[in-house]
Amino acid sequence: MDKMFGMDRYDRIARLNPALLTLLPALLFVFVWFPAVWTQLGAIAAFVITCGVLFALTRLARKSGQNVERKLGSRVGRLHTASLLSLSDDRLPKTMKTRCRSYIEKHSKIILPSLVDETQDPKNAQDDRLLAVHWLLEHTRPQTEASLLLNENIAYGFARNLLGLKPLGIAITTTVALGSAYFLYDLEIRSTAFVLGALLCGVAIIGLLMWVFLVTKSSVEHASQVYAEKILSLCLEH
Repeated sequence: MDKMFGMDRYDRIARLNPALLTLLPALLFVFVWFPAVWTQLGAIAAFVITCGVLFALTRLARKSGQNVERKLGSRVGRLHTASLLSLSDDRLPKTMKTRCRSYIEKHSKIILPSLVDETQDPKNAQDDRLLAVHWLLEHTRPQTEASLLLNENIAYGFARNLLGLKPLGIAITTTVALGSAYFLYDLEIRSTAFVLGALLCGVAIIGLLMWVFLVTKSSVEHASQVYAEKILSLCLEH
Protein backbone atom coordinates (compact mmCIF):
# COMPACT_ATOMS: atom_id res chain seq x y z
CA MET A 1 0.00 0.00 0.00
CA ASP A 2 1.42 3.37 -1.03
CA LYS A 3 2.62 5.75 1.68
CA MET A 4 2.90 9.53 1.76
CA PHE A 5 4.18 11.46 4.76
CA GLY A 6 3.71 8.30 6.83
CA MET A 7 0.03 8.01 5.82
CA ASP A 8 -1.53 5.21 3.79
CA ARG A 9 -4.51 5.61 1.47
CA TYR A 10 -7.01 5.15 4.28
CA ASP A 11 -5.32 7.86 6.39
CA ARG A 12 -5.25 10.33 3.51
CA ILE A 13 -8.80 9.88 2.26
CA ALA A 14 -10.76 8.92 5.36
CA ARG A 15 -8.93 11.14 7.88
CA LEU A 16 -6.87 13.84 6.16
CA ASN A 17 -9.47 14.80 3.56
CA PRO A 18 -12.22 15.52 6.12
CA ALA A 19 -9.68 17.62 8.05
CA LEU A 20 -8.76 19.54 4.88
CA LEU A 21 -12.40 20.18 4.02
CA THR A 22 -12.97 21.48 7.53
CA LEU A 23 -9.94 23.78 7.54
CA LEU A 24 -10.11 25.02 3.93
CA PRO A 25 -12.59 27.92 4.49
CA ALA A 26 -10.37 29.32 7.25
CA LEU A 27 -7.31 29.17 4.97
CA LEU A 28 -9.22 30.90 2.17
CA PHE A 29 -10.36 33.57 4.63
CA VAL A 30 -6.75 34.37 5.51
CA PHE A 31 -5.75 34.33 1.84
CA VAL A 32 -8.51 36.76 0.77
CA TRP A 33 -8.56 39.17 3.70
CA PHE A 34 -4.94 39.04 4.89
CA PRO A 35 -2.90 38.67 1.67
CA ALA A 36 0.30 39.78 3.40
CA VAL A 37 0.40 36.37 5.04
CA TRP A 38 0.99 34.86 1.62
CA THR A 39 4.32 36.50 0.95
CA GLN A 40 7.15 34.08 0.40
CA LEU A 41 8.16 34.03 4.05
CA GLY A 42 4.55 34.11 5.21
CA ALA A 43 3.62 31.25 2.88
CA ILE A 44 6.38 29.07 4.31
CA ALA A 45 5.27 29.86 7.85
CA ALA A 46 1.65 29.23 6.92
CA PHE A 47 2.61 25.87 5.40
CA VAL A 48 4.44 24.79 8.54
CA ILE A 49 1.58 25.94 10.78
CA THR A 50 -1.00 24.31 8.52
CA CYS A 51 0.83 20.98 8.59
CA GLY A 52 0.71 21.08 12.38
CA VAL A 53 -2.96 21.99 12.40
CA LEU A 54 -3.78 19.30 9.82
CA PHE A 55 -1.92 16.70 11.86
CA ALA A 56 -3.96 17.67 14.91
CA LEU A 57 -7.20 17.77 12.88
CA THR A 58 -6.45 14.32 11.45
CA ARG A 59 -6.25 12.94 14.97
CA LEU A 60 -9.36 14.92 15.90
CA ALA A 61 -11.19 13.48 12.87
CA ARG A 62 -10.31 9.96 13.98
CA LYS A 63 -11.40 10.55 17.57
CA SER A 64 -14.58 12.37 16.54
CA GLY A 65 -15.42 9.59 14.11
CA GLN A 66 -14.98 6.99 16.84
CA ASN A 67 -17.33 9.01 19.07
CA VAL A 68 -19.90 9.04 16.26
CA GLU A 69 -19.58 5.27 15.92
CA ARG A 70 -20.09 4.78 19.65
CA LYS A 71 -23.17 7.02 19.67
CA LEU A 72 -24.76 5.30 16.67
CA GLY A 73 -24.03 1.86 18.13
CA SER A 74 -25.30 -1.07 16.08
CA ARG A 75 -26.49 1.26 13.31
CA VAL A 76 -22.94 1.58 11.90
CA GLY A 77 -19.54 -0.12 11.81
CA ARG A 78 -18.76 -3.70 12.79
CA LEU A 79 -21.69 -3.80 15.21
CA HIS A 80 -23.91 -3.00 12.23
CA THR A 81 -22.38 -5.83 10.21
CA ALA A 82 -22.87 -8.17 13.18
CA SER A 83 -26.53 -7.12 13.42
CA LEU A 84 -27.09 -8.04 9.77
CA LEU A 85 -26.18 -11.65 10.63
CA SER A 86 -29.00 -11.80 13.18
CA LEU A 87 -31.84 -14.14 12.27
CA SER A 88 -34.31 -11.52 13.48
CA ASP A 89 -32.91 -8.86 11.14
CA ASP A 90 -34.49 -8.69 7.67
CA ARG A 91 -32.23 -6.17 5.94
CA LEU A 92 -30.30 -8.89 4.07
CA PRO A 93 -31.86 -11.37 1.64
CA LYS A 94 -32.52 -14.64 3.48
CA THR A 95 -30.49 -16.71 1.02
CA MET A 96 -27.46 -14.45 1.35
CA LYS A 97 -27.65 -14.50 5.15
CA THR A 98 -27.93 -18.29 5.22
CA ARG A 99 -24.89 -18.72 2.98
CA CYS A 100 -22.86 -16.21 5.00
CA ARG A 101 -23.66 -17.88 8.29
CA SER A 102 -22.90 -21.33 6.88
CA TYR A 103 -19.54 -20.17 5.51
CA ILE A 104 -18.52 -18.56 8.81
CA GLU A 105 -19.55 -21.57 10.90
CA LYS A 106 -17.82 -24.01 8.56
CA HIS A 107 -14.48 -22.22 8.34
CA SER A 108 -14.19 -20.42 11.68
CA LYS A 109 -15.77 -23.07 13.91
CA ILE A 110 -17.78 -20.22 15.48
CA ILE A 111 -21.35 -21.28 16.19
CA LEU A 112 -23.63 -18.35 15.46
CA PRO A 113 -26.61 -17.92 17.80
CA SER A 114 -29.99 -19.30 16.87
CA LEU A 115 -33.20 -17.28 17.00
CA VAL A 116 -33.88 -18.76 20.45
CA ASP A 117 -30.40 -17.73 21.63
CA GLU A 118 -30.96 -14.20 20.34
CA THR A 119 -34.24 -13.95 22.21
CA GLN A 120 -32.96 -15.35 25.49
CA ASP A 121 -29.60 -13.54 25.59
CA PRO A 122 -29.40 -10.74 22.96
CA LYS A 123 -26.17 -9.27 24.39
CA ASN A 124 -24.25 -12.55 24.22
CA ALA A 125 -25.71 -13.27 20.80
CA GLN A 126 -24.47 -9.91 19.51
CA ASP A 127 -21.01 -10.60 20.98
CA ASP A 128 -20.88 -13.95 19.15
CA ARG A 129 -21.86 -12.31 15.85
CA LEU A 130 -19.28 -9.57 16.39
CA LEU A 131 -16.62 -12.22 16.97
CA ALA A 132 -17.64 -13.77 13.65
CA VAL A 133 -17.29 -10.41 11.88
CA HIS A 134 -13.80 -9.90 13.37
CA TRP A 135 -12.84 -13.38 12.14
CA LEU A 136 -14.22 -12.70 8.67
CA LEU A 137 -12.27 -9.46 8.32
CA GLU A 138 -9.02 -11.15 9.36
CA HIS A 139 -9.72 -14.20 7.22
CA THR A 140 -10.32 -12.10 4.10
CA ARG A 141 -7.60 -9.49 4.74
CA PRO A 142 -5.38 -10.69 1.84
CA GLN A 143 -8.27 -10.10 -0.55
CA THR A 144 -9.22 -6.68 0.82
CA GLU A 145 -7.92 -4.52 -2.05
CA ALA A 146 -8.76 -6.99 -4.81
CA SER A 147 -12.34 -7.24 -3.57
CA LEU A 148 -12.72 -3.44 -3.33
CA LEU A 149 -13.55 -3.87 0.35
CA LEU A 150 -10.88 -1.30 1.19
CA ASN A 151 -12.66 1.30 -0.96
CA GLU A 152 -15.92 0.79 0.93
CA ASN A 153 -14.08 0.91 4.26
CA ILE A 154 -12.49 4.22 3.23
CA ALA A 155 -15.87 5.60 2.10
CA TYR A 156 -17.41 4.66 5.43
CA GLY A 157 -14.47 6.12 7.39
CA PHE A 158 -14.67 9.36 5.40
CA ALA A 159 -18.42 9.75 6.06
CA ARG A 160 -18.04 8.87 9.74
CA ASN A 161 -15.11 11.22 10.37
CA LEU A 162 -16.75 14.04 8.44
CA LEU A 163 -19.82 13.72 10.65
CA GLY A 164 -17.54 13.82 13.69
CA LEU A 165 -16.08 17.12 12.48
CA LYS A 166 -19.49 18.59 11.65
CA PRO A 167 -19.72 20.94 14.68
CA LEU A 168 -16.28 22.36 13.88
CA GLY A 169 -17.08 22.61 10.18
CA ILE A 170 -20.29 24.53 10.89
CA ALA A 171 -18.45 26.86 13.28
CA ILE A 172 -15.69 27.63 10.75
CA THR A 173 -17.97 28.19 7.74
CA THR A 174 -20.30 30.37 9.79
CA THR A 175 -17.39 32.48 11.06
CA VAL A 176 -15.96 32.83 7.55
CA ALA A 177 -19.34 33.86 6.09
CA LEU A 178 -20.01 36.44 8.82
CA GLY A 179 -16.43 37.72 8.82
CA SER A 180 -16.42 38.13 5.06
CA ALA A 181 -19.76 39.95 5.14
CA TYR A 182 -18.32 42.32 7.75
CA PHE A 183 -15.23 43.12 5.65
CA LEU A 184 -17.34 43.58 2.50
CA TYR A 185 -19.42 46.34 4.09
CA ASP A 186 -16.99 49.22 3.40
CA LEU A 187 -15.49 48.02 0.10
CA GLU A 188 -16.07 49.38 -3.39
CA ILE A 189 -18.39 46.93 -5.15
CA ARG A 190 -16.28 46.73 -8.31
CA SER A 191 -12.96 46.25 -6.53
CA THR A 192 -11.04 42.99 -6.75
CA ALA A 193 -11.15 42.61 -2.98
CA PHE A 194 -14.94 42.90 -3.01
CA VAL A 195 -15.33 40.28 -5.75
CA LEU A 196 -13.01 37.82 -3.99
CA GLY A 197 -14.66 38.48 -0.65
CA ALA A 198 -18.15 38.02 -2.09
CA LEU A 199 -17.11 34.74 -3.71
CA LEU A 200 -15.63 33.56 -0.42
CA CYS A 201 -18.79 34.54 1.44
CA GLY A 202 -20.90 32.60 -1.08
CA VAL A 203 -18.65 29.54 -0.89
CA ALA A 204 -18.81 29.63 2.91
CA ILE A 205 -22.62 29.76 2.84
CA ILE A 206 -22.76 26.84 0.41
CA GLY A 207 -20.30 24.96 2.62
CA LEU A 208 -22.47 25.64 5.66
CA LEU A 209 -25.55 24.28 3.88
CA MET A 210 -23.61 21.17 2.87
CA TRP A 211 -22.50 20.57 6.46
CA VAL A 212 -26.06 20.94 7.68
CA PHE A 213 -27.95 18.95 5.05
CA LEU A 214 -25.47 16.48 3.51
CA VAL A 215 -23.26 15.47 6.43
CA THR A 216 -25.81 13.48 8.40
CA LYS A 217 -26.27 10.28 10.39
CA SER A 218 -28.14 8.85 7.40
CA SER A 219 -25.12 9.32 5.13
CA VAL A 220 -22.94 7.42 7.61
CA GLU A 221 -25.53 4.66 8.00
CA HIS A 222 -25.76 4.27 4.22
CA ALA A 223 -21.97 4.02 3.87
CA SER A 224 -21.93 1.48 6.70
CA GLN A 225 -24.63 -0.59 5.01
CA VAL A 226 -22.69 -0.73 1.73
CA TYR A 227 -19.49 -1.63 3.61
CA ALA A 228 -21.26 -4.34 5.64
CA GLU A 229 -22.81 -5.89 2.53
CA LYS A 230 -19.40 -5.93 0.86
CA ILE A 231 -17.84 -7.66 3.87
CA LEU A 232 -20.52 -10.35 3.91
CA SER A 233 -20.46 -10.78 0.13
CA LEU A 234 -16.93 -12.16 0.52
CA CYS A 235 -18.55 -15.28 1.96
CA LEU A 236 -20.32 -15.82 -1.36
CA GLU A 237 -17.09 -15.76 -3.37
CA HIS A 238 -15.83 -19.02 -1.90
